[in-house]
Amino acid sequence: MSLLTLISALIAIVGLAFTITGIKRFFQRRLVKGIALEFSGLFFLALATASFLLASNLYTYQCLVYERAVAEITFQKLGRQQYRAAISARDSDFQKVVSLSGDEWQLDAQMLTWKGMASLAGLNANYRLHRISGRYVDIIEEQQRPRSVYSLVKPPAYIEDEKFDLWQFFHKHQNWLHWVDAAYGSAVYLPMTSGAKYSIAISRTGLIARPANEEARKAVSQWIGL
Repeated sequence: MSLLTLISALIAIVGLAFTITGIKRFFQRRLVKGIALEFSGLFFLALATASFLLASNLYTYQCLVYERAVAEITFQKLGRQQYRAAISARDSDFQKVVSLSGDEWQLDAQMLTWKGMASLAGLNANYRLHRISGRYVDIIEEQQRPRSVYSLVKPPAYIEDEKFDLWQFFHKHQNWLHWVDAAYGSAVYLPMTSGAKYSIAISRTGLIARPANEEARKAVSQWIGL
């Protein structure tokens, strides 16, 4: 059980205790005290609900304390500037196969860095792989050719509102949420070629992509002009 989930449960217990006590006071005809307890109970229950929703959305993020391998991507050429990309997570059973258009692939991640009291409470930096897309080397092609982009986010089944994005929420309200930094995302891009395999790692500073076989190393060497 995560720290936030435990806190949510404790707050909910307090809220229920106030609510039940308030109902007893109503039966005892102590209306003023009963109303005060009922309002207190409802407040704590609402706070517990908000805390649980925060913990549920944070569940889709992975804890980050040092550089670690998080994914592998392999490519198979389907046609001119068309590739099949298979991405698999290293720390879960997540896998996805997509068709990318272009000359290069790009992987984006969202990062949450905790500050102040949140950091002192033991919350480490977190990341979530956000999306994968294809891109063209030529700017004109990038503007005119078909684009391909796919989400890599899979919310837990118990989160009904898939449109709610914790990172976007924190990013939008940075001015008053001083205990979390969602000011930036991170992205890497490298060339696509048939048979290439890339290893993706992440650190507190962002994503890192490295060639994982000879085909990928040759593609990167040609790409940077070596």
